[in-house]
Amino acid sequence: MTTAAEQTVDDIWHNLELKLAPTFAVLEWGEEEIQAAQQRHQETGRGPIWRAFPLIKPTHGRLHTSERLYRTHAAEVLDRVAEGRNTQPATAAEMISVLMESSLPAPLNSAAAHLYMHLFAQAFPEDFHQLIASPTDLDAYERVYGAKADEYESDLRRKLTQTWRTPKA
Repeated sequence: MTTAAEQTVDDIWHNLELKLAPTFAVLEWGEEEIQAAQQRHQETGRGPIWRAFPLIKPTHGRLHTSERLYRTHAAEVLDRVAEGRNTQPATAAEMISVLMESSLPAPLNSAAAHLYMHLFAQAFPEDFHQLIASPTDLDAYERVYGAKADEYESDLRRKLTQTWRTPKA
């Protein structure tokens, strides 16, 4: 094992690059999502979407490491900015991240599993339709667990609200 005095500048630089790579990746994804949102909403110049970079920082668990989950989160926040909607409530991706982490130590109950499927269908519709044999699978869960899942979703949106996430004029 080398001591700090034995490390070369190259070693130090390499270690720094390894530690910062995930952060730089998120920054790149965020910039790409801002450009995509500007195109979706026909924003030119330095409008509200262009200024929204601080609002799309990852907030929970897998948003820091999962490109698809982060991009879905960023797109939802940026669409809210473009449409003048409240940006503070939790995004579908934020709730998916929390449910994903919650499911690791113990299985989710049926209503929470339904909410997880519902959010997944909302965030990743093309993947959901490939994974689920029939849309009636979700409909069956909705009939039995829908009310409780709605209650869970309301609680999660409230608990995961980001009061700092407000567009600057």
